[in-house]
Amino acid sequence: MNTRLSRHPGNSEQRGIAMIEALIALLVLSLGVLGLARLQMSALTESRNTNARAVAVQLANDLAERMQSNAIVRRTNPNPNPYVTVWGAPAAAVTDCRASACNGNDLAAFDLRAWKLNLGRLLPNGDAQVFRSDTDSNQFGVLVRWTELEGKNKALANQAEGALFTRADAVTDAAGAVGTGMANFTCPANFICHLVYIRP
Repeated sequence: MNTRLSRHPGNSEQRGIAMIEALIALLVLSLGVLGLARLQMSALTESRNTNARAVAVQLANDLAERMQSNAIVRRTNPNPNPYVTVWGAPAAAVTDCRASACNGNDLAAFDLRAWKLNLGRLLPNGDAQVFRSDTDSNQFGVLVRWTELEGKNKALANQAEGALFTRADAVTDAAGAVGTGMANFTCPANFICHLVYIRP
């Protein structure tokens, strides 16, 4: 007796549906993994930005201590003060104050060079401006800048999200206005800045 096995059409349809379900499950899993990866990158970037801000505060404190230890300049508080500086590479110090005695101005030039070189090593494209306050001659603003760290997805942000990113990175004065409160001292575009006021 010759018997033939016939395929049941339902089995083929069930296998097709099972395959589609498996592909959909794989797609959902992939989207979940991508979402977690994006969240991890965002957290890492914010952690790096927080660390950079902590370094900026430490560097401002370091400069305050250098200014405090320069007794000649601190006592006389000359105008212009030799610790005031603009963006850019530090000038070469005339005297190596570790090897020989320095006057107050030479020590300030030596301190600024060492400080700015250290700032460049610790922060990506790190630089700083130091300026005297308009309202208090014993107070100095230290505006530290570094390259904006990538990974915040600003390019994908809508207008409201972009405004939040800008506001989070903005330098603001005590009244909440954007800026340092000093006309010629602002954070350049594509940099993140941190402003600290010191009183040596």
